[in-house]
Formats: sequence, C-alpha cells, structure tokens
Amino acid sequence: MSNLDDTKTSVEKLKAEGNAFHTQGHLEDAILKYTEAIQLDQGNAILYANRSASHLSMKNYLDAACDARQAVVIDPSYTKAWARLAKATHALWQYDQSIKAWKRALETLPVISVSQLSPTDAHFKQQFEEGLKAAEDAHARQVSGESSNPHLVSMNDPSKMPWNRAMALMPELERTQTADSSAWVIVPAYREFNEGVQAMKALRLLPNRSAYGHYGALADITNGILRDRRVFHMDGANWLDQYRNQLAFEITQSGAWVDGGVEHAKRQAENTLREKGWDTARKALAITVRSWFMRAFLEEGARRNARVATQFYGSALTLLEWGQTKWRDVSRDDRGAIFENTFDHGDGSVYTLDRAEALALAMVKEVSDNWPRGNEEYVQDRGFYYSFVVYPRAEAYSTLGFVNMERAHACRGTDPETAMRYYSAAAEWYLKAAESYPEDDEFHFYFLKIAFEACWHRADPIRDILPLCQPMQEALQKMRAIWEFSSNKGTMNEHVQQLIYFNEGVFTGLISKLYTLDTPSSLVALHKPE
Repeated sequence: MSNLDDTKTSVEKLKAEGNAFHTQGHLEDAILKYTEAIQLDQGNAILYANRSASHLSMKNYLDAACDARQAVVIDPSYTKAWARLAKATHALWQYDQSIKAWKRALETLPVISVSQLSPTDAHFKQQFEEGLKAAEDAHARQVSGESSNPHLVSMNDPSKMPWNRAMALMPELERTQTADSSAWVIVPAYREFNEGVQAMKALRLLPNRSAYGHYGALADITNGILRDRRVFHMDGANWLDQYRNQLAFEITQSGAWVDGGVEHAKRQAENTLREKGWDTARKALAITVRSWFMRAFLEEGARRNARVATQFYGSALTLLEWGQTKWRDVSRDDRGAIFENTFDHGDGSVYTLDRAEALALAMVKEVSDNWPRGNEEYVQDRGFYYSFVVYPRAEAYSTLGFVNMERAHACRGTDPETAMRYYSAAAEWYLKAAESYPEDDEFHFYFLKIAFEACWHRADPIRDILPLCQPMQEALQKMRAIWEFSSNKGTMNEHVQQLIYFNEGVFTGLISKLYTLDTPSSLVALHKPE
C-alpha cells in the first residue's frame, strides 16, 4: 500500500471516529479527531464542514463560521457547508452574511420543480427558505435599531458632555493637586478615544477598493473604552460605517484572523510566528483581539445582545489567557500590550451567581495583591491608576453586592433569616464599591443608593437609615459637575426620584405620626404607585 493510500485510510478512520464522537455528544473529542484528519488532508471540505457542525453544536459560532467558509472555498457546491455558514453567521448577528449564505445554499439545490425534488432536497429547500426569511427579517430590525442607537449623541452643546466638563475642571484640580476626582479618568479616556475616532474619520477609500489612512485608530479607540467605557459615543449617523471601514483597513494591514474563532486564531498565530516572526504575529494578534472586544462591546451596548457579546468577549479573553500562558516568558515588546493584565478589564459576559462571585473575589485579591506602592508611573498618570487599579476593584465589590442582593431576593419568601444576612452582605459590598469611586463620580452616588436599598429591604428602622440619605444628597451635588448629562442620566434620575419620594414619605409620616423613628423603613415606599 502506498503512502497516499495510508494517508487516505488514516483520514477516513479519524473522520469516522469524529463522526461517532459527534453522534454521542462528545463534541470536543469530535473536533480533535477532525482536526487530526485535517492536518493530513487540508483540501477535504467534508472534514471542515463536520468540524463546523461540532462547533455549531457547542455554540462556538466564530469557529463554526470559519470552518464552514473553508469548506465552501474548497467546494463551492457543498450544500450543508453553506447552510452551516448561514446558521453560524445568523447566531453572530451577521445577518447580511447569513442572507448570502442561505441564498448560496439554495443555489446548490437542483433547479427543478418542488414536486420533482427528492425528499431530502425538498426538506433542505424548506429549511433554507425559512432561514433566509428569518435572516432578512432580523437584518431589517438590525438596520432599524442602528438608526436609533442609544450611543448616537447630539453634539449641539458639547459643553454638556462629561469629558468636556471634566476638562474644564482640570486646571483647578491640577492647581490644588486634587487627586480624588473622576476627571482624572474620563479626560485621558476621552483623549485617547477621540484621537482614534479622528484618525478613523480621516480614512480615505480609493476607487480600486483599497484605502489609505492611519493604522492604530482601533488601538486608540479600544484603549479609551478600556480606561472608561462611558467615554464611548457616536457623533454622527455614519459612525458605524466609518468604524467598519477602519476595521477592514487595519485587518488588511495586519493580516488579522477576525472571521475565525479561538482555535483558528491559535493555529494562525503559531503559524505566523513560526514563518514571519513576532513583528507580524503581534500586529495580527492585537487586531484580532481588539476587533473581538469592539464587536462584543457594540453588541452589548448598542444592540443589547448579551448572548453574542458573551461569545466575542469569551473568544477575546480565551485567546488572551492562552497567549499569556503560552508566551509568559516572552518580553512585552515582542508579544505586545494586549497580553498585559490591564487589557483584560471588564466584560459583559453572562455568569451564574456562584461564578460571578468567584471571579469578583479573584479580582479583589489580584488587585489587592498587586496594589501599587510608591510607583511613579501611577503618580504621573492618575487616570491609569484609577482605570486599571481602583475601578476594577470597585466593580468587583459591586458585583459581590449584586450577587448577595440577588440571593436575598431569591430566598426572601422561603427563608427570611437567610435573606436578611444576604441583604446585610449586599449593603456592605455596595458601600465598599461606593467608597472606592471618587466622590464626584456618578457611580459613587449610584452605589450609595443601592446600599441604601439593601438596608431598606432589610427593614432597618427609619432612625438608622436616615443618616444614609445625607451622604447621597452630597454625592448627588458633586457628581453633577461632570456627570449630569451622562449616558446613564435616565437611570440616575430614577434613583434620585426614589430618594426624594422616600424622604417625603418619611417626613410626612413622622409629622402625621403614622411613623416613628423605630418604624421599619421598608414600610415607606420608594416608588409612587402606578
């Protein structure tokens, strides 16, 4: 038997083992078998399509789409591969691509009347037409949603923007050497974000479909968001189109692998590093991770799509963790800034309460263990210190508050005593979060208010809860200097109205002798009745 025959036999054996694992639900094992087979036969479309099916079953939509694309490149008439590409891109909200894939899948079917189609092809035709309609409907909703994007801001009065208000305060903060202000966070975040946006807007598209512009705009935009995500805004209706053009430009310049998933990126990174060295691999890795981060951020914020955001955040973080481990002994200059801990800052992943608690406690420990002492870098860049040291720990504290509050709500009806302990823990964590933020940050006020709510749910007597109201009033006045017109204005106003309503209820109740100072605060409403 020739070497070619041996290879073919090995490929078929690995494919059969992969198919068996897939059928049994052992999807990771199936993927490993298909991958081994692909290493022996990289021109086999069936192997890529089968691995795509396993990734689809695991909801690894990025890798599923990547493998399906490779399958149709090898065999453009591969019906199942087009359908899998359509399903994966639909799950990623890439509806324009899903529409194209469903149409290509339909084109691969025999061009005869439905009555003449085989039962299998007739089933495929119905499935593909339903998928196409669903993708077209979803695409129409997506376009409509982008036109009413909550991050699209009017710049008619730039002085209302938090970053501009903060910049107006900076001379006095510097003169008095006042360190406790959120201006130190939002100003450098805005400057970096804005530098990237201006470079993005300067990109020019050429008639030959090439472009010239500034490489690095994506890094500036993502770095600004990582410093403080509240800096993100779109100052024009075509912002997303400009961003997509800039992203395409930087992908072309870097050779990034954004259309694949984690496993594809790992393989490409190792191949690129081996063949071209760190200079090329570093650029491609950076753009891959940053593009996934931005996709997740936009899905989470602009489209309110937590499921897809989780997919992209998860892919970015998995690749970062893999790179940190694999190249832990490689210098920062070679592997790049994305593998530094400061890049891994905040995501919108959906976790169970136990998992969220474990991650938050790990974050508190990591920050506390690495708390800077006498580091000149932090003195010179207070914004960096707040963004990557103070705020992450504050966010972890607030997560622990949220976990305990949710647990309290869940068992209040069945186990009131345990619920009260959870409310107490929630109040403590939320207070720690509030105290971690500068007093003029809107989150200082916000978490004071949520800690107040935990005490209210705990039914603290009015005499104990009233002293919490004064710090909130003071925090409200301080935070308005910068954050009065922030993107969180609606939420903050709701909490302000609740506080006012509660105070009025207490005052009226004490005057009328309906309440005493020993009355449980939970008897005083926080909301006006509907």
